[in-house]
Amino acid sequence: MDKFKLYGVGNALLDYEYLVDDQTLRDLEIDKGTMLLNEHEKHLQIHNLLKEKYDSKKIMPGGSVANSVYAMAKFGDQVCFAGKVSKDETGNKFISSIKQSGIHSDVCEIESDISGECLVLITSDNERTMNTYLGSSSKLDENDISEDLIKQSEYLLIEGYLVSSDQTLKVCRKAIEFSRHNQTKIVLTLSDPNIVKFFRDNILSLLKKKIDFIFCNELEAKYFSQTNTTKEALTFLKRFADRVVVTLGNKGAIYTDSSNNYIVDGIGVKSKDFTGAGDMFLGAFMHKFKSPENAHESLIFANTCASKIIQTFGAKFEKDSDYESLIKGR
Repeated sequence: MDKFKLYGVGNALLDYEYLVDDQTLRDLEIDKGTMLLNEHEKHLQIHNLLKEKYDSKKIMPGGSVANSVYAMAKFGDQVCFAGKVSKDETGNKFISSIKQSGIHSDVCEIESDISGECLVLITSDNERTMNTYLGSSSKLDENDISEDLIKQSEYLLIEGYLVSSDQTLKVCRKAIEFSRHNQTKIVLTLSDPNIVKFFRDNILSLLKKKIDFIFCNELEAKYFSQTNTTKEALTFLKRFADRVVVTLGNKGAIYTDSSNNYIVDGIGVKSKDFTGAGDMFLGAFMHKFKSPENAHESLIFANTCASKIIQTFGAKFEKDSDYESLIKGR
């Protein structure tokens, strides 16, 4: 039996959340609803402007895969996370947070650089826009990935954000190689429309053989498939994965495999912040999923969890009891 449900590989970042107006996004020349990567000087300039105008709503360790793995740990799964931070206050805070949550840390620390940050800008329509300085997380390399821990895991989870550089793309390839060699199932999340738009070929290079799962939202699915409809996108995605899950925002979500197609409707709630909705959805789905026989149940659970997280600020609940209530169906 596998020791771990999942081994996640992703960027280790500290999230700073700010409530901003649309004009601020225009002034900063950031497209709403996307993720923008910046060099340190530009990132500091934007962060300093935000700090002059706004108070941060929340400061929490984050990163897409880290958020999903965190949710799984809180739901009771044995999980691992691999990333890279610097030996600074941000890096120490990140590692202590994931350890306290019950995640097995495979995070590497280096003396150089500074740890990565993500500025999460939330507008009045609850949309989240991200400005990211990857810092030392971008220095993750092939030697930082543990074949032994992957071997002990049922699933490998990789985030699409990692395909944005040659170095971290090599990390993805190495992790996939380890997984195939050890019969560990492979899950890929496409992460962000801009990642799909600008690094589509890099993603395709990871999918020369079918993987087990692809997770994405509707826009990412259309960009990746270069089609105009969700139906066409699903057909395309199934060429690369045995199982495909597409979130549709307030319209719900879709699961499809070779013999099953399930759709769940969106849940009408008063949202505060869309940050981490997709990460929570993935973590909740993978927690619940056992086989295609309970895929519909998993989809319902993931949809419910995502609807709950958007009713609070940030990608994580404040209390463990919130996760426990979801497991108990309350």
